[in-house]
Amino acid sequence: MVGKFSAEMGLEMSIVSSRTLGLMVIASVVYYVLAVLALHVVQPQVNPLKAPMSAYVLGAYGPVMTSTYFVLCVGLLGVGFGLIKALPRTWLVKIAFAAALIACAGVLVAGIFPLDWPPPPRTSSGRLHALGGMLAFYAMALAPGLFSLNFRSDGYWRRVSVVALALSAGIIAVFSLFLFAIRGGFGGFAQRLFLAVLFSWMIVVGLHLTRSLRAT
Repeated sequence: MVGKFSAEMGLEMSIVSSRTLGLMVIASVVYYVLAVLALHVVQPQVNPLKAPMSAYVLGAYGPVMTSTYFVLCVGLLGVGFGLIKALPRTWLVKIAFAAALIACAGVLVAGIFPLDWPPPPRTSSGRLHALGGMLAFYAMALAPGLFSLNFRSDGYWRRVSVVALALSAGIIAVFSLFLFAIRGGFGGFAQRLFLAVLFSWMIVVGLHLTRSLRAT
């Protein structure tokens, strides 16, 4: 079913070049980072060590933080469609593509429904936000590693395979730290570190997509 879905979606995205998808990925990361850095400056009362970035949704500049969810979804779609077009469609690539779609869906749910802060979730919105966030983070931890494992089998992507694998291993390591840090009260710091490593991987992929000799 995943293969059929990816094939159908791939046909719909065939008019989008690898270069365009790569630029989508890079632009989404740049926007997200600049927006969140600005929120850290204008709302210094939010403790970045403990508070997740979702907490900025509840502040005066909430729409700015909300916009980052939709922008991140665009970046995840750019990664998913860019790599499923560029790599041989092995089962690992198809699973990675499905994980990218799940991550996007989770991000959208988390963006539409604000969190309850401080925790625990007390409203339907807070519970849906938590569910969307859980799906998104698990999927974002999984997809880069599965995609990166296939880079060595492709002559063009082999050039960045070592860097991509190292970053994807870092993503999984930081995600494990994130799960423990939430209980220790430092989930905010671990979340930011997770996204920093994930975005580094996305930038590597985005740049390589824009330089692809097979871009159409």
